[in-house]
Order: sequence, then structure tokens, then C-alpha cells
Amino acid sequence: MGGMLRLAVLGHPIAHSLSPAMHAWALSALGLRGTYEALDTPPEALPERLQEVRRGYRGVNLTVPLKERALPLLDWVSPEARAIGAVNTVLSAEGHLLGFNTDAPGFLMALEAGGFPLRGPALVLGAGGAGRAVAYALKGAGLRVWVWNRTPERAQALAEEMGLEAVPLEAARAAYLLVNATSVGLGDPGATPLPPELFPDEGVAVDLVYRPLWTRFLKEAKARGLGVQTGLPMLAWQGALAFRIWTGLLPDPVGMERVALGALGKG
Repeated sequence: MGGMLRLAVLGHPIAHSLSPAMHAWALSALGLRGTYEALDTPPEALPERLQEVRRGYRGVNLTVPLKERALPLLDWVSPEARAIGAVNTVLSAEGHLLGFNTDAPGFLMALEAGGFPLRGPALVLGAGGAGRAVAYALKGAGLRVWVWNRTPERAQALAEEMGLEAVPLEAARAAYLLVNATSVGLGDPGATPLPPELFPDEGVAVDLVYRPLWTRFLKEAKARGLGVQTGLPMLAWQGALAFRIWTGLLPDPVGMERVALGALGKG
């Protein structure tokens, strides 16, 4: 592949992102010449930033708080990303900006790679962009999907939109798969979205938060005997799938996860 690839991640704040380390490794591992930057982009600066992407980049990732805001600013959005209501990957091709969502398939592939069964009921905690992507993926995989949100109206709206069930937090006791798609626990090891007495007797718990890597949610799930997965496998898989959209090549997600772990200071 000729030429220098310019790639980036847009978000606000963005300095904490592990994506530059992961994608720099992917470029090197696949023998591609390119750069991957972290560009701080407040929401009000997104339209102008996307014009820069249109002119000079192969593609970008989008993270909080831009995933939903980008939709009306793109020339085309994949049916999956439109149904989820969030874009995390943008391809710039011949002056056009094309939007995709690799969070949903990345979540499923991370579960499969971890050896966890796709079994329900699945309870998704959170109805924001990440929660929407996970719920969409699990629904598409044929699971019974429950959704809870701190604001019940948001959970109900998502349930009606996607054909899910809005449930109280106590429903966790009857779930098999638990997914924390909220920001609870981010930077606060003492916080958890789920009281420990509400964990089921068996199942799997996944936390999309990865700072800290081992959240209270995961520690308490593990103590109850549940299978657990940190947020890094999904981060790596969604990144690998985004890289494939930009280049046609799929980097090794295990390698990307290893680099992300090192960037967290845990490697």
C-alpha cells in the first residue's frame, strides 16, 4: 500500500487514549508507513475537524463525546451504525466521509475470543453509545437482552427502539451475561454500578471500563465465581476492525491488546 497513512482518534478529553499505541503497533506489524494521532476535539469543533479529516486523513476513530454527534456530519453511515445511533470509525474516501460502528462486532468477537458462550439473558447496564452498541450486537446474536439505566426513561426509550426489555437493577440476579457499559468505576476503584448481592450465581461479567483495569464490578463478579472480561479485549477488537476498514488488513487483536496493556502500565 503506497503513501503515508494519516490516522487519528478524536475525542474530548483524549490524552488518556490507548488507541495511538495500539495503532502504531498495527502499522508497524503490517509494514505500513503511517501515523496515528490523538486530536483533542470538543463537540463544537467537530464539524471543522471532520473537514480536516476529509482533506488529509485516511480515517479516524471517534470516542466520547463525539460518537452520536458525528452522524449528521457524515456523507454516508452504515445501516448498523445508524441503528445503533453511534459512529466510532470514519473512512475518508475520495472526498467522502463514511461512518461505521466497530464497537458492536468488536464486543462479540472479544467474547468469542475469550471463550465465553453467547448465552442470555444479557443485562446491559447503561443506555449511552457503548450500551447501545452492545445491546444491538447481543440482540443481533439472538439473545434476550435487558437494559437498565440510571434514568429509567432512557432505558425504556432504548428498549422500545431496539425491541429489548427495560428492567430494574434487581433483574441482574436472573441474567447470565452482565455488561457494564456505564462510566461508573472509571477512575474510581470504589464505585460499581451493581451492588454485590445482585450478582447471579453463574454467568459472565464484562466491564467496558478499563481505568482501572480490574474494577470493583469485575472483582466482585470474580469473587462470586463468574467468568470475567476486562474492557481491553473489546477495545483491541474494535480497533482491529477499524484498521481493516481503513487498510483492508486485519492486525492481530491479541497484539493490540498486549500493547494497550503495556500503555496502561500493566504490561
